[in-house]
Amino acid sequence: MKEIKDVIQNNYRFNNIDLERNFDNEMEDDTFKKIVSKIKLPKDEIIKYNNSLGNIETKVKLVLCPPSIYLSLFDKCGYELGVQDISSFSDRTITGEIEASQVKSLGATYVIIGHSERRIYKHEINIDFINKINNAIENNLNVIYCIGETLSEKENGSTFEILEKEISEVLNNVELKNIMIAYEPVWAIGTGKVPEVSEINENISFINDIIYEKYETKLDILYGGSVNDENIEELSSIKGLTGFLVGGSSLDVNKVKNMILEMEK
Repeated sequence: MKEIKDVIQNNYRFNNIDLERNFDNEMEDDTFKKIVSKIKLPKDEIIKYNNSLGNIETKVKLVLCPPSIYLSLFDKCGYELGVQDISSFSDRTITGEIEASQVKSLGATYVIIGHSERRIYKHEINIDFINKINNAIENNLNVIYCIGETLSEKENGSTFEILEKEISEVLNNVELKNIMIAYEPVWAIGTGKVPEVSEINENISFINDIIYEKYETKLDILYGGSVNDENIEELSSIKGLTGFLVGGSSLDVNKVKNMILEMEK
């Protein structure tokens, strides 16, 4: 990957934390490079997508997250599978809910939890995410936990406050096993608007530092929000970033292949 440029961070300070920790090398190990794709397509298009994708041979870990009912249509040649949500219930069977154990039985190994669309439109709250993460961990699924600020929160200067709240109120109540964080500024999802690299860099650094301060560990950090094959090379230069959560651009197989090529440079 390209040389990472330092960004001076003077907006926050922590006690009892080494701010000189170096996350520069986290994408040097090829196993840490990830593209997680949210695929929202009908069945016929899913079949075409899978056929076009073919047998992927790449050092980048590619995770495809189609609608759960289409998991069986993928042959998993060179990539892993995930789902876009699971049930928050573990002690009962709820009509229409997809349980973590069912997802696991279909061969999926990842699950997206806490996406902003579920926060906004399904009114899901932290207790829902805690229960879902615990269900996922019990079934040995890798968790992609989404966090991010809205435009109004960004404009009023509360981004760090929101990120810390979304991290601590959930991660304080789960086992930190097989969990990665997906930072998605809500205002950048599907809008074509991408924050300046320096702004993402600062926010990713904050997330890494707050996790280390609170839990004395490091989690993989993904970035999502209008990522595409034209900007992924520049975004890959961000310090402390280990991959991407891709939405709209992942619907085009050629763009997915181009993004993989950019990350392999």
